[in-house]
Amino acid sequence: MTKTEAKLSDMFACQTCETQIQVMKSCDCESACAEFSCCGEPMKNITEPPVQNAGDQTIDDGLEI
Repeated sequence: MTKTEAKLSDMFACQTCETQIQVMKSCDCESACAEFSCCGEPMKNITEPPVQNAGDQTIDDGLEI
C-alpha cells in the first residue's frame, strides 16, 4: 500500500463505496507514513488545491489607472 503525508484538511475517498475521510490533525512524522484504505483498496487523495483570490497577490501589468 502507498504511504502518504496526512496534512490538515486533506480529504481521502474510497473509489468503490465513495466513503470519505478528512484529516483533522497533520502528521508530524519526517516521512510519509499514513495509509488509508477502504474496501481492500487504497483511498485516493481528493483534496483540491487552495483557491487563490485576486487580492492575494499584486500583479504588475504596467498599466496606470
